[in-house]
Amino acid sequence: MTRRLVPEVLLALLAAACAAPLFLVDHPPIQDLPQHLAAMRVLADYDAPGLRFAEFFEVDLLRTQYLAYYGAVRVLSTVLSVELANRLVLAAAIVSTPYAMRALLKVLGRDERLCLLTLPLTWNAHLILGFLNFIAAIPLALLGLALAVRLRLAFSRRLAVALAVVSTLTFYTHVVPFAFMGLGAGLVLIGDGARATARRWLALVPAGLAALLWMRVSPAGQATVSAGTLGDGAEGGPVPHFAAPGDALREAPMWLTDVLHGDTDIQLLIAFVLLLLLWLAAGAGQDALDTSPDGRRRARMLRVVGLLSPLALLAYFVAPVSYDWIWPISARFPLLALIFALPMLPRARGAAGHVLVALAALLTLRSADAVADAFVGFEQEEVGALDAAVAAIPEGSRTAGLIWDRGSRHVAFSPFIHSVAWVQARRGGAVMFTFDDFPQSPVIFREDNRPPRVPPRWEWMPERVDPERDLGFYDHVLTRGGPGRIGHSVTFEEVFHDGPWRVYRRRAGGQEAAP
Repeated sequence: MTRRLVPEVLLALLAAACAAPLFLVDHPPIQDLPQHLAAMRVLADYDAPGLRFAEFFEVDLLRTQYLAYYGAVRVLSTVLSVELANRLVLAAAIVSTPYAMRALLKVLGRDERLCLLTLPLTWNAHLILGFLNFIAAIPLALLGLALAVRLRLAFSRRLAVALAVVSTLTFYTHVVPFAFMGLGAGLVLIGDGARATARRWLALVPAGLAALLWMRVSPAGQATVSAGTLGDGAEGGPVPHFAAPGDALREAPMWLTDVLHGDTDIQLLIAFVLLLLLWLAAGAGQDALDTSPDGRRRARMLRVVGLLSPLALLAYFVAPVSYDWIWPISARFPLLALIFALPMLPRARGAAGHVLVALAALLTLRSADAVADAFVGFEQEEVGALDAAVAAIPEGSRTAGLIWDRGSRHVAFSPFIHSVAWVQARRGGAVMFTFDDFPQSPVIFREDNRPPRVPPRWEWMPERVDPERDLGFYDHVLTRGGPGRIGHSVTFEEVFHDGPWRVYRRRAGGQEAAP
């Protein structure tokens, strides 16, 4: 019992350590997080009169593929705040990833300790950028593959229903992990004749129908299909953008561990690669060949799962970087390639295996500690008076965000770029810049009461905004840095200033767009 308890406790503690940074600060420096919170607040409190969401927005769930993640937060938000509900759902995705990998390893007859190698990959560029749905879909995809393997080994209606539910949830979380899960599961389920194969494939039909419906009725689905088929931009339409092979190769490490400033990320990545090589060396030639019928089936299914890794790697080099509003596309594949390769590692036996487990644990703790330090530094040294600035804006306001100082000394990318979305998440109303104008959002503006549409990259170029010309819809403006021309505006007056944060209010009698 003790031999089993120690690994269980170790895995639980390491997974909790990876999720812990989410709970250390009030404002996790995750770039797109405020936008997700803003949309989820609309879904949770759509009819709250003081927040005025119903005046500005409509909810159209058929537009989005993010129903599973947003739905889970929505359910929890009936008893918790939206922000806490989101932390719990994201933490569940982080914690469940090694467990889902362990389930796949177990059913394939592989070394279950390999699941520890998912943990040093927890904090990656996709998570710090705020691609929450993508991150949450990874454990679902791994669980779906594990269920498919079990169904292939021994068919049961219970397993078929479980696979149908998990595959559909994976689709409604993110399409990229779903595509790999669907391909892998579809291949794994082949065998014992056409009839037996078709019976197993029925478990994937609900997810397939959901995908077909989304591709047909959702603008986001149609754009995704165009990106996948390399739309040619005929008649002035959008065109895909590709990276040169050399650029893609050079940028690959960034999409695995680009979270912090400085050399810590690359040091952690080098340590992870060395750990993989040590595992390969320690386990070389130690895997016993299982010649039983189930053993041969598992070997074939292992090759199928392993095939997903080079396919993801190939997709990284041949898929577009972006298409229309969809970014990134190809950058999502290096992480998946690495994750799908883990089951192919051999079993490391004896003392070498224990040493490798200890090294994986130490690497995980070092990564989690570095992220935690960066989060705390960001909160204590850079967030400043953001909450006070947000509180200075009345509930239900129409607020524009002009963000000059969008970066951080502690974390990569631009964690302040979407600061104005904190206003919508906490004070309601409508804001710009927002993801609500994007096709994948379940929340869309009402055409009779919406802000003017803005050109691409509007949020990145606040210096181009003329307050008198461009901000007629808004009654408040939140700025960080700058403040540029709004500091001399005749239409807006400053009502809050603390550090880099300022809030401007439309002057009494200032021209305002009709509500």
